[in-house]
Amino acid sequence: MLKINLHKTFKTRQRTAEIHCKAQFDLGVTSAIYGKSGIGKSTVLRMIAGLEKADSGLIQFQDEVWFDEAKKTNYPVATRNIGFVFQDFNLFPNMTVEGNLKYASHSGKDISKETKHLMEVMGLNELFKSRPQELSGGERQRVSIVRALCQNPKLLLLDEPFSALDDESIGDLMREIKVIQKEIGTTVLLVSHRKDVILEMADSVVHMQNGQTVIQGLPQEILTKRF
Repeated sequence: MLKINLHKTFKTRQRTAEIHCKAQFDLGVTSAIYGKSGIGKSTVLRMIAGLEKADSGLIQFQDEVWFDEAKKTNYPVATRNIGFVFQDFNLFPNMTVEGNLKYASHSGKDISKETKHLMEVMGLNELFKSRPQELSGGERQRVSIVRALCQNPKLLLLDEPFSALDDESIGDLMREIKVIQKEIGTTVLLVSHRKDVILEMADSVVHMQNGQTVIQGLPQEILTKRF
């Protein structure tokens, strides 16, 4: 079980914004955080990953407490063993696909059989020598996902992974993520503002509104409610 109870306040000249997200996510399945753009979904992912620090709260993965402000516990990013896929792909433009994958691998030298298999599942076998700028948006996103999985993370965080893709590419990528998730059993937490994506991919969803968790439950129940 992944348990979070996170609070963070942002202050600007115009306003003060708050994020308060409390939820529990089962392991080995895909869960989602849903809400309008700008509501704080991506910030929640970044806090789980350790890329941003919450003002207060708790992050617990199984028996490991990654963050507990009250006890001054805050695991570094590297020790949380998380794969993170950003909206903008975040691939190194000066490296080939192969170079990006080698950089992310444990050894830094060789690409594992498991990673090669993931590339095959994603339909990327012919692109090892290509650079990111030579790939389509869908191909770059696929490579980003494979790279995030190179170190066998306990948790894969997907931040609006379909935002730059057309509907056909989204459908293809969703199917491929499902195949990989089923094969390796990684816990996946997806952020999206698209109901259709969450209904297709997620086993549970947290609905955030005005920066707070409103309700958590099954997508087919939560996403049809009016708030």
